[in-house]
Amino acid sequence: MKKTFVICLVPLCLLFMAGCRTSQQVNLAERDRLFNDGWKFVRDSLVGAEQPGFDDSQWLNVDLPHDWSIADLPDGQEQIGPFSKKSSGATSTGYALGGTGWYRKHFILPKNDAGKTVILRFDGVYMEAEVWVNGKVAGNHVYGYTPFYFDITPLLNETGEDNIIAVKVLNTGRNSRWYSGSGIYRNVHLTVTQPVHIAVWGVRVTMTVDPGESARVSLDINALNDSKEDVSARIITQIKAPDGIISATTEDTVTISASGEALLKQIMTVDDPRLWSVSSPALYQADVTVEVKGKITDRFVQSFGIRTIEVSAEKGFLLNGEPVELKGACMHHDNGLLGAAAFDRAEERRVEIMKANGFNAIRTSHNPPSEAFLNACDRLGMLVIDETFDMWERPKNPQDYHRFFKSWWKKDVKAMIMRDRNHPSIVFWSIGNEINERADTSGVRIAKSMISFIRQMDTTRFFTNAICEFWDNPGRRWEATAPAFELLTVGGYNYQFQRYESDHELFPERIMMGTESVPMDAFGNWQQVERHPWVIGDFVWTGMDYLGETGIGHTQYLTGDQKDVFAMTWPWFNAWCGDIDITGYKKPQMLYRDVIWGNSQLEINVHAPVPVGKTEKISYWGWYDEWPSWNWQGNEDKPLRVSVYTKGSRVRLELNNRVIGEKEVSEATKLTATFDVPYEPGELKVTAYDRENILAVKVLKTTGSPAGIRLTADRNPIRADRNDLSYINIEIVDEFGQLVNDAARQVKLSLSGNGAIAGSGNACPFDMESIGQPVITTFRGRAQVIVRPSADPGTITLKAEGEGLEGGVAEIRTE
Repeated sequence: MKKTFVICLVPLCLLFMAGCRTSQQVNLAERDRLFNDGWKFVRDSLVGAEQPGFDDSQWLNVDLPHDWSIADLPDGQEQIGPFSKKSSGATSTGYALGGTGWYRKHFILPKNDAGKTVILRFDGVYMEAEVWVNGKVAGNHVYGYTPFYFDITPLLNETGEDNIIAVKVLNTGRNSRWYSGSGIYRNVHLTVTQPVHIAVWGVRVTMTVDPGESARVSLDINALNDSKEDVSARIITQIKAPDGIISATTEDTVTISASGEALLKQIMTVDDPRLWSVSSPALYQADVTVEVKGKITDRFVQSFGIRTIEVSAEKGFLLNGEPVELKGACMHHDNGLLGAAAFDRAEERRVEIMKANGFNAIRTSHNPPSEAFLNACDRLGMLVIDETFDMWERPKNPQDYHRFFKSWWKKDVKAMIMRDRNHPSIVFWSIGNEINERADTSGVRIAKSMISFIRQMDTTRFFTNAICEFWDNPGRRWEATAPAFELLTVGGYNYQFQRYESDHELFPERIMMGTESVPMDAFGNWQQVERHPWVIGDFVWTGMDYLGETGIGHTQYLTGDQKDVFAMTWPWFNAWCGDIDITGYKKPQMLYRDVIWGNSQLEINVHAPVPVGKTEKISYWGWYDEWPSWNWQGNEDKPLRVSVYTKGSRVRLELNNRVIGEKEVSEATKLTATFDVPYEPGELKVTAYDRENILAVKVLKTTGSPAGIRLTADRNPIRADRNDLSYINIEIVDEFGQLVNDAARQVKLSLSGNGAIAGSGNACPFDMESIGQPVITTFRGRAQVIVRPSADPGTITLKAEGEGLEGGVAEIRTE
């Protein structure tokens, strides 16, 4: 039986835009109030800190998002910066420490909030959170990656009086396979509405699309009445096009019983819609207003995109009827030098970096991401696999989520789907990653239940599950995975691209994608995508370096009797397996992928000298110790391996205007030509040809000695907003301004003005001593400082100094 899946959809998250329809219009900034500023924090397992009278005057002042695991530890033995050899997670969590933390926040509601409903919303707290308001229990939440909220109206004091929120967070034991971070690491909002209002995540948008003609937009609206009387409410909805012009409008009247809810469906037609796509991510808005007795009681704005998705073994993955090959990146949730803190700008920048490097899809490994991350994917045009869990009932670590799965999975899946179902970027729900019981009867039962449960809330997306070989169930054969694959729209294959063709012979209707692959297999994986429509994409592990799983992408030089290891130990803290490093720069393997994907016509890397008597050992997720550099002083006349990557038919290599050699390049050589070149300083030039025509030219030059420091900000000006950031790249340059890409120089930082340093360091996976410090060392000539502005407009000045170097200065305006 032929399986074709077609879905018309409208997704995005809650994106609240200011604006007024009438003089009575609800102010959206007043409705959904960012609640990040003015918290108190202590890293301690105190007793009684939930009580209003508890003395928190000596606690640290913090503005969220906040990750205590990336903060410096008190000076002690076996500790560097935020890292400790006493970490229970050790290599898995990058030697970070969890523990217990408390947060408290005092706030006063103004008199005009009297009689309103007040909801406290957390986008993510790692891990086990308990929340009190004025000493009374509001609720708890155990999963560190899903949003949650509490109606705190009955717990509040009278308007004008002080209220105190207390949050206790536990991150204890071995509960994660990667760096999780600790604390309230995502945004918090306080939603304040009149009693008659739209519920949290209370608007769902779906649609059918007649290509080139119109879209039939359907809204499912959940309106609540927290008053003690039945009310008649008028629901007015406007659909606004990306340019702000009203495309459609409708209204209905519903009766909502006292302390009850009403579910309403509204249908409108949008003529000649602009479709959301990777290249043109057009976003619409559904502006929903609630009126009772002629007065506006609520206004809720839901962003969405109009698009269709289709997948089949015959046509592959289609977006708006056009084939799209998924150039995918698996990404963990941390923000490198910032730890897990999910600043809006940090989340947006990660998506920008992936997009700039040719990726069009991200798998949120192995958990739901922040709302800010998904909003960025919607705005920038990035497809998403939104993943639920890394484990179900069976553990991967003694204290991980498996302890809570049976009683909590429905709550967490519901929170994920309800929050995320309006994002056009999301095209897959992933129900798990390398689940131990994936092919057992219990696992099939859980998978069926989860898929069925999700379909009650969303029928507009496809399902996948990242399935690996049975390394965790020795003795079982690959064929036993068939029941697990049968439940999925698209089968997720982790590191199994060699099985695609043989599995296709057995299951010709099965649609496949590589949900994890390694850089060394980039060519083979992408060949499968290009050759077969039933292989719709490949997701590399990983798109970007992350904290934890220390050094799984390492390269070592070993003697014959030495054995390689799975992960590197102290002082490694970074996985080092990403195509992009934690500061946002390409790593050598990304240059190869650039050629494979057609981002670049020609790239060149030079292998570091191999120590005498040793052999290079590359881990499974690793890459050769090669770099786009011709700075190899001290190795004169020693042969260095030069790798040239191109889709051209022939390359010619020259050193200081002397021809070293020419070689043919083809798919048979995996688009690679290698040369052994005795090192001498100067200019290494490679020319790629398409038959006899020059296709591209690349040159590597030996630079001069380090002479100065160059600072470059990613944006200027930035917003005077605590959720914005400025990323300032530090480069060591020679007298001609060329990057000295082998320089390891200490740089002293000083900052003045309207901001503070939020993070600092470099891309080196084992330089713990530079993380978050005022004196940092460059790695291959580079380092990075992340500046967080204050809420007051002004200027931030960063100065960088180094011995024997001309200092650098960067001035950032905040507006």
